[in-house]
Amino acid sequence: MNKTIFFTAILLSTNLALAEPSPVVLEEHQTIIQVNGVVCSFCAYGAEKALSKIDGLDKSEFGDGVLVDVKTHRITLAMQAGAKIPFQQIYQRIKSAGYDPITVHVRSKGKLERSGDTLLLRDSESGQAFLLQDAAKAGITDQTSVVVQAHFDASQIPDLGESEPVKVTVDRLIGDSNPERDGGERG
Repeated sequence: MNKTIFFTAILLSTNLALAEPSPVVLEEHQTIIQVNGVVCSFCAYGAEKALSKIDGLDKSEFGDGVLVDVKTHRITLAMQAGAKIPFQQIYQRIKSAGYDPITVHVRSKGKLERSGDTLLLRDSESGQAFLLQDAAKAGITDQTSVVVQAHFDASQIPDLGESEPVKVTVDRLIGDSNPERDGGERG
């Protein structure tokens, strides 16, 4: 009987560990970083303390602009409207706190510009630029203005130049200005 309970517990914990992570859903002016190493409330406190001093945080959200979720291993940053996301600062502070940033999720609204075979999205509030990878797969073609949620591998941050566009993979098109659509936000 005890062996059955033991093996059932192992199977259940294995299934939970292998379960797909919950989808990332960003609100306006948020950035989410998937992080390895943030596994307890002490870790969360350390990460929050390290990140609460970055430039452009909206300190009216989450108490200090930072929300750490130890269950999903995600750090949500509430950014001020119009603030550029300081990727270098975020990366350095997470690393110096002893954690590994894995993936960065962003939401951006702005105008599209063609750059060779790719589309460049320039955020209408911050001016920050994102090169949209796989834009056609997300339904982005000839729109002039879009709202997208996208992600990129955090390992590219150390090599980013100050004003260099960030190469992102589009997760979903939230809204667009395509005249054949209603033009509002969509999920």
